[in-house]
This record gives sequence, C-alpha cells and structure tokens, in this order.
Amino acid sequence: MIRTLLLAALFLLGGVARADTLTWRFDFPEGANMGGTWGYFGDEFGPYTGEVVSTKLVFKDFTMDAPGDANEFFFTFDVPALGKESWIGLMGPDLGWSGSGVFNHTFTTDRYNGEIREGRFGVQIDGAGGYFAGESYIEITVEGLRADPLFEDSFDNNYDEEE
Repeated sequence: MIRTLLLAALFLLGGVARADTLTWRFDFPEGANMGGTWGYFGDEFGPYTGEVVSTKLVFKDFTMDAPGDANEFFFTFDVPALGKESWIGLMGPDLGWSGSGVFNHTFTTDRYNGEIREGRFGVQIDGAGGYFAGESYIEITVEGLRADPLFEDSFDNNYDEEE
C-alpha cells in the first residue's frame, strides 16, 4: 500500500518539475551598428528560469567595403547566466579580420553555461561601417521553464463588450 502511494506521489510530482529545452535567438540587423538592452531573459510571455546549456554565435557574410577596415569591428554581449563567464567581447583582430572583404565567424560553446540570472542584459555592435549580408545571430539554448502558463493567453485579447 505504501509503495503504491509513493509511486502515485512520484508520478504526480514528476509532472510539476518538468523542464523544457527552450531556444532564445536574436537576429542582428543588417546595419551592423546597434546597441540594446532587455529587461529580462525570455519571450513575450515573460522570463525564463533554468540554466543556459549552449551559446551559439554566427557572423555570416559580414561585409566591409573599401576603404573600411574590418579590424575595427567590435561586438559585446552580456550573457544572462551565472556561469564561469558572462560576457562575450570580440574585436576584428580577435576574429582575424582585417581590411575590406567578406568575413565569417561561428562558434558554439558551453563557456557561458549557468543558472539564468534575473535582470537586464544587452548587446552592442559597432561594425565600423560594415554590414551583415548573411544571416547573423546569437542563439542561447536553455533547459528550463517559460513563464507560468496562466500568461500564455496574454491579456491583449479583444473581447466583444456587451452594451
């Protein structure tokens, strides 16, 4: 009898603590000069909770026309996790970029893994006159939870009002 009750309790509680694999992605604008901050790490339903398990950065076809110099490219991103490292900082020389032309750089790492932290985070890109001609983005994979399902319907529904 006790085994049955314990098994039933485990079954019921097991569904409560279910984590999902979530992906957060930010596509960089074509004009590679921007900065921005977010108030929380999540989606339109609210903040995520859990852990960052992978970070992917893609710079595809960053184009620097002459007389520009890709050596002056600058990128920073505050990773919203309490990991070994929480800041990505890259400059043209770090990437081996110099002069004019088309440049690419991609990495996927667990270096920024850790528990998601609350609060603001941001990005800054100074393309030094260059632009992204290809699909360029940062993508963070999370093992965690979205905001409470209560908020998934949103409060922006247009209901017919009775007169």
